[in-house]
Amino acid sequence: MKPVYHHYEKWEDFQHGMYNELKEGRTERVEKAKGLLSDPERLYEQMSRVANEWKYACEQTFTQNYNHQAFLGQCACNIYADIKEDETRQAWGLLTNEQRYEANKVADRVFEEWKRRYEQDKPNYQTSLFEVER
Repeated sequence: MKPVYHHYEKWEDFQHGMYNELKEGRTERVEKAKGLLSDPERLYEQMSRVANEWKYACEQTFTQNYNHQAFLGQCACNIYADIKEDETRQAWGLLTNEQRYEANKVADRVFEEWKRRYEQDKPNYQTSLFEVER
């Protein structure tokens, strides 16, 4: 896949305040993140929402070979309960290795589903001034 770039203000994760710091209610949000990350069925639902609803953030991240597992986990927690990315990282540290493995399997599944759809409906973006498809 060719890398696709979008201005960060278009990224849905940015628009939803995923990178903002919020002290009030942090403990509760970390617990919610831990609960979501350790429940493969609910996690799949929320990761699928991200892959289906957050067009620009997913396209930017997935076409540039960033860590899709971490991205999907953080976005799933954010779309689920306004959990910030640093809170998701904290919750990740509270999971067992088996729970992490299962969460990563869910992320891999959602990413593969997104890739198949993307390849079928692939937009024809010009990624730089020098890459014009003919």
